[in-house]
Amino acid sequence: MHINLKKLQCLLILTSSFLNSTNSISQTISAKILKNINASDYKSDEVNEDGVFIAQHAKTKKWGMFQAFSEKEITILIPMEYDSVDYFGFNAKVTGVWTKDKVGIYISPWTYGEGKKTVECLYDDYKIFDIERTVKDNYGSYRKYFTYVAVKQNGLWAWIDFMTGGLKTEFLYDLEKRKMPFPEFEQEN
Repeated sequence: MHINLKKLQCLLILTSSFLNSTNSISQTISAKILKNINASDYKSDEVNEDGVFIAQHAKTKKWGMFQAFSEKEITILIPMEYDSVDYFGFNAKVTGVWTKDKVGIYISPWTYGEGKKTVECLYDDYKIFDIERTVKDNYGSYRKYFTYVAVKQNGLWAWIDFMTGGLKTEFLYDLEKRKMPFPEFEQEN
């Protein structure tokens, strides 16, 4: 196999030049976006790479979540009101927001049209479960995944309705000793 070294060298230079210019453009955009939202620090969502990032307010030092499509088109997903914010997982319906080491639940604006806090920051931790159930309709039955959330308080776990914030069970379950029982309520999804 014959490789033209001049062509390969030129290709490497062009590729390197493109990558360097792309990085400098994104840094410039990031600086302008941060200024536009009055943020002093940010962390990009490197998993989803969909323009989502969390940012820290310059004065209050509280965190929020944003999605930027350009310097002028910035959507607030979660306001800068929290000590920390977890990212939404891929196609996830909920995420955690933290204040004073307590977690609350925020629903996804992509799923529900509007993101909002539905569970107050009262709990020590949370877990998201996607549980497969059989659904029956006029066309027959099929398997579908439903999202459920459990919250932890004083070392024990309970099911919670993440749309209303209402507890669906008491805090009975120590997940280090056994699994959570199957949820016996219909979670609005």
